[in-house]
Amino acid sequence: MGDAPVVILPLPQLLARPFAALVLPGCDEKRLPPVPDPVGSWSRAQRQAWGLPTRETLAAAQRAAWHNALHTPVVDLLWRSGDDGGEPLLASALVLALQLEGAACTGVDARRPRSVAAAPTPRPLPQGQALALRTLSSTAYSDLRLCPYRFFALRQLGLQAADELAGEVDKRDFGNWLHAVLQAFHEDLLRAPADDPATRVARLDGAAQAVTQKQGLGAGEFLPFAAGWPPLRDGYLHWLAQHEGAGASFRQAEQRATRPLGPVQLVGSIDRIDSVAAADAAANGPQTLLIDYKTEDVGKTRQRLRAGAQDTQLAFYAALLGDDDGLRAAYVNVGERGQTQMYEQADVLPLRDLLLAGIAHDFGRIAAGAPLPALGEGAACTHCAARGLCRKDFWDA
Repeated sequence: MGDAPVVILPLPQLLARPFAALVLPGCDEKRLPPVPDPVGSWSRAQRQAWGLPTRETLAAAQRAAWHNALHTPVVDLLWRSGDDGGEPLLASALVLALQLEGAACTGVDARRPRSVAAAPTPRPLPQGQALALRTLSSTAYSDLRLCPYRFFALRQLGLQAADELAGEVDKRDFGNWLHAVLQAFHEDLLRAPADDPATRVARLDGAAQAVTQKQGLGAGEFLPFAAGWPPLRDGYLHWLAQHEGAGASFRQAEQRATRPLGPVQLVGSIDRIDSVAAADAAANGPQTLLIDYKTEDVGKTRQRLRAGAQDTQLAFYAALLGDDDGLRAAYVNVGERGQTQMYEQADVLPLRDLLLAGIAHDFGRIAAGAPLPALGEGAACTHCAARGLCRKDFWDA
């Protein structure tokens, strides 16, 4: 009957509830095992001592619920032939036993097959001239370079994925923590200089403890990164001694900077700025070295330098600083295994000029109504927050 009540219950709760018909979905080998696995890692003796159900108790309860369900006048048993990963699934051993006993017959699928014509999604080609940005960061411009549609969706429309609540400290949290620790350490060292290695170790440890407390990081959740802190600390201090021995000195950290460029304002925060003695100090005076910290794999940092004009970060920061007199820029890869190395970007000023010309050109095209297509190429799509919007997996060829 169309108005017949439908009641949804787990299998053990069918006892003493008579029904005219019953549908049991999920009767496959994974979801309906004849002997369910006990929850927890306790042994059989511990379960018996504490009165917890044993494997035999669970098996008996499973079979009792199964036999009770089969007393319903009409029972339909359903199961999937494959799981979500494409692996084949067999029917439950309880179902196979019914078939061997001749107590079950194969059902008839009443559904009618139908053909659906393929309708691939065309690549989106939005226009963004009505959504002009007032400020532009390095990461935002990288989005435009990697995929114009990502820039349109995430930057111009302002769409953002909802972050899940997570208690674990991930690699990004560690990077932010390390930036804050190094800033506190160098600012303290600038106020009260100290060359003694033991004093520097104590000060860096003190900065680490202070930042950990300030950010509310518990000892347990931060333990994986805290275990690697001593070699990281020693490797950084060893590099710092060599860096200062070459004539470098810390000037400031986390420097906020802006620069107007036509209708847009370039904005960013430079991790660190040093003064470095020039080769011909009498003629040129000290040079400015801007530094960006990285905690990534060393190979990825090297790839950034090999990319040349394709890597926009150091060139973008050089544009923010606006210093034409011997400006230098480098990545400092702070390795968790005690290897801290500096990788300098050669010819950063020509790259900066190319970047500024590219930004002016790109934003001029956007203002003129040029489309912002989804490129859908390379690793940029792997973890893109806009992938569900551009429908990359459903494009036509």
